[in-house]
Amino acid sequence: MSVSKMITYTSLLNDPYYRSKDIDSREVLNLLRQAEAIPQKLLPFKGCIHVIDYTQRRHVGLSGPVKNMIGYDPRDVINDGLDFVIDIFQKDDFKIYNEIIFSQIVGFFKKMAHDEHAAYIFSFTYRMKKADGKWMHLYQQGSYITDPKTSLPLFAIGMSTDISPLKKDTCMIFSIDKKATDEGVFNYKNILTNYYYPDPEESRLSRREREIVAWLSEGLSSKQIAQKLFLSESTIVNHRKNMLKKANVKNVAELILYAVNRGVI
Repeated sequence: MSVSKMITYTSLLNDPYYRSKDIDSREVLNLLRQAEAIPQKLLPFKGCIHVIDYTQRRHVGLSGPVKNMIGYDPRDVINDGLDFVIDIFQKDDFKIYNEIIFSQIVGFFKKMAHDEHAAYIFSFTYRMKKADGKWMHLYQQGSYITDPKTSLPLFAIGMSTDISPLKKDTCMIFSIDKKATDEGVFNYKNILTNYYYPDPEESRLSRREREIVAWLSEGLSSKQIAQKLFLSESTIVNHRKNMLKKANVKNVAELILYAVNRGVI
């Protein structure tokens, strides 16, 4: 596989030249032990732990209330390989994961030394269809064992949690965090957080948001804009937060540049 080619999740699984013969079995065993050691009490709502072997296109470990959470027997999930999971992955969400999120993960690994890869945690939200046909919202957090030569993922350990009681919108949230050196549980430093919208209409700035970003480009504060539009300052602040998410930018200066480049202002 050419390193210049965009690497998607499906292209990784389908690449016949990807099969590694130099996998460190100690790393794999350690990964399985990590999965078994994660106490279920750390999983809010319904959740499960999984270990994936990308070279075999299948799960090699599943624990937790898998059947209660998605309605499928965990043996079917393992026996039918990753194609089973792809099939029940919401199609628009999978397109974003396949073409954008997974490619970002691979690109992130390729920019750093191999021995640093294990220090990072990758998280994203998505929708999956349960056995009863209903959709559920999942939050997945995990890390990878990568090939030292290509930086491509060989194995992954993930923790998937049902967040349907909390999440109703379709926005996919993707983040990269670095583990703290003190090994504290959930003690991470955020490196990146991006927001993706399966429906392109949801990512477009509304009329009110376009109006607000135009005033921001004039140098007005949230308080000044609120006075002009006869709105509360907190309403303007919320609009700003939503616009930053839609544009995947960190501050107002980047938001204004985003709006200019797209002809919004």
